[in-house]
Amino acid sequence: MAGADIELDLIMPETGNSMESAKTLAADSLWLKRIDFGGNSYFTLFFVVLGALPLYLPLVILLGEKAAGAQQPIPWVFWANLVVSMPHTCATYARLSRKIAEKKVSYWFGLPAYGICLAFLLVATLQGFFLEVFTLVNVWQSYHYLRQVYGVSRFFGRPKGESELCRKLSFSAYHLAIPLFTLGRWDLLYTVWHGKASEYIIPLNIPDPIMNVCWVLAAAGLAAGIAAEVLKFNQSREYDATGLLILCIYFAIHWFGFLSYEFYARGFLAITIFHAIQYVAIVFLLEEKQQTSPRFATKRILDLAPHGLTFVGFFGLLYLFGSTMQDYIFTLPNFLYAKFSAVCLSTVSVHHYLVDTVMWSRKTGS
Repeated sequence: MAGADIELDLIMPETGNSMESAKTLAADSLWLKRIDFGGNSYFTLFFVVLGALPLYLPLVILLGEKAAGAQQPIPWVFWANLVVSMPHTCATYARLSRKIAEKKVSYWFGLPAYGICLAFLLVATLQGFFLEVFTLVNVWQSYHYLRQVYGVSRFFGRPKGESELCRKLSFSAYHLAIPLFTLGRWDLLYTVWHGKASEYIIPLNIPDPIMNVCWVLAAAGLAAGIAAEVLKFNQSREYDATGLLILCIYFAIHWFGFLSYEFYARGFLAITIFHAIQYVAIVFLLEEKQQTSPRFATKRILDLAPHGLTFVGFFGLLYLFGSTMQDYIFTLPNFLYAKFSAVCLSTVSVHHYLVDTVMWSRKTGS
């Protein structure tokens, strides 16, 4: 007992001040780090990080697989493309016009690039390669979806003072999974459609050995992502969990939308809405906050009303612009060629993918 008493005295002397100091040291040794979402606002977390999933995912799941993929009585995929996906492609031009004016993106990526893409797709369609070309466009779409979430992780989930090892691990986490989600989607289409092509896509039967390799790569990517988050946790006094949340959403939503046979129709519907809302929210945030070019119409419009209200208005304006182009502008040359408007609309998507490869680079800034 004497020895124990001596040891206790050394750790907890009888003086009051010393007792408080000892308690503080003990608390520090058992200290749990503060976990938060960095400086991200609720708007950013809900509309950018989560892509507003809580708003529609429960409804999509409850809708049922048969109803989600049906054309009648309500073609849900059609309306998702019209009301949500179309505004997201139009949002490209709100940002592109500013970046071209700031000379951070070449003007060649504007109307000249659209014209070149239109000419290419039109010639390919006239030569009878419509299906092949649009299959490639849809493969590019999958890559575009995946890269967008990686971009969100870098812009909104990267901690201050990130180490080079964390950066490389984070890059690997997202990119090692790209083969699985891209090829897996086409393999799923082959299964669901029983090997038959649709009006726009040729499905591919990916051999099992290749898919097995893709699964291993994706698993390695997930492990790399978790390792990066563990390093971030250990290297910081306050852990920003935004990166971990984005990583989990990346794997979950793309499994749901690209790989799940049971949720094939609902998964495609959900991921279409997720991607579109996330993209519009990113453009909205950056255009609202930018101070370099307040003379642009987008910035002036966004300054007219409070933050939350302007997002709804911004979405509405994008929809009006897109529907006007679709219904009244692109249809004008249809008397020359019946599929002209369809090619024009598809070119908007291709141009959108092309522009995004340069418009979101580090050189262009926010």
